[in-house]
Amino acid sequence: MSTELDLTNASLAIRTASLDQYHKIRVASESLPFARVDIYHHAETKPAGYSYESRHSPAAQLERRSALAVVRNELMLRALEDEKHVVWLDADVVFLSEGIVQTMIGHSESTGDAGIITARCHQNQMENYDKNAWRVGDESVQGAVSKDERAQSLQKLVETRIMVEQAIVGTGDLELVPLDSVGGTILYIRAELIREGVVFPHFNIVGTTWEQPGWIGVETEGLCYMATGLPGGGCYVLGGRHHVRHSDWG
Repeated sequence: MSTELDLTNASLAIRTASLDQYHKIRVASESLPFARVDIYHHAETKPAGYSYESRHSPAAQLERRSALAVVRNELMLRALEDEKHVVWLDADVVFLSEGIVQTMIGHSESTGDAGIITARCHQNQMENYDKNAWRVGDESVQGAVSKDERAQSLQKLVETRIMVEQAIVGTGDLELVPLDSVGGTILYIRAELIREGVVFPHFNIVGTTWEQPGWIGVETEGLCYMATGLPGGGCYVLGGRHHVRHSDWG
């Protein structure tokens, strides 16, 4: 509601693993004038051997985010009809800065290359919550990486990448800053890119060969890589004051 979008011209799609939440969402959405509402209930799928509390541990990330990519793709491809724009918003995002969605849509419609756009996400006690949005800081990791160099290249990337809070320093509200990877707390995708085949990779797509998967680029982190070369496949973050706030407990 805080976006002040015309809900009669917007569709809502939600996927939940909770049957109780499914019924609550149905009741809550009935009072809102969305053009269309799609609510999907699926039994929960999560990586074996990992609890909810340990979901952010490094050992769980590839399997966890691979499962998230499958879920995102299923929801996105089932729900998308004739919409021009897709905006992902995590359920535990509790605040959006004024006009943030309209700004994303405006950039996409006025800037041909701006087909994927995110924004800074923080918690009250954490300035940069979304660690999946960044720009490559060392160009040496952008070329071909041999099998023996993968671990070293990943470490170099992690140590040198430019995170969102650094990338937007000194920018204004109307600026777009290029990124090489995006997160999904809030994420805009031009729908035409999806129709042309852009989805969330369920494996590390960067550096993939016939013999082995890549060394980075699962789920949202592979979205920009996958869109490379398509018209409108550029990735950006909003500059200036634009941001969303994530709940502190997540």
